[in-house]
Amino acid sequence: MASTAKPRMTEDELRALPVSVPLVDAGRALCMGRTKAHDLARKDQFPCRVLRLGGAYVVPKPALLEVLGFPISDIDPATP
Repeated sequence: MASTAKPRMTEDELRALPVSVPLVDAGRALCMGRTKAHDLARKDQFPCRVLRLGGAYVVPKPALLEVLGFPISDIDPATP
């Protein structure tokens, strides 16, 4: 049976993320699946800041890029 997991994100994909990254996409950037990402968010153990907006979890893009080792100064403020 073929795997349905999405491949890791490229640097270009990371930089193109919106300001508020859906939890599943942030998890993918950190090489984890949907279930693991939600489990860690519920337990307040996700590797970076997570915001709960209504019934959804989102991760601020700067927090995600920082945990991945991108210097904050490298973030282009004009990038959506």
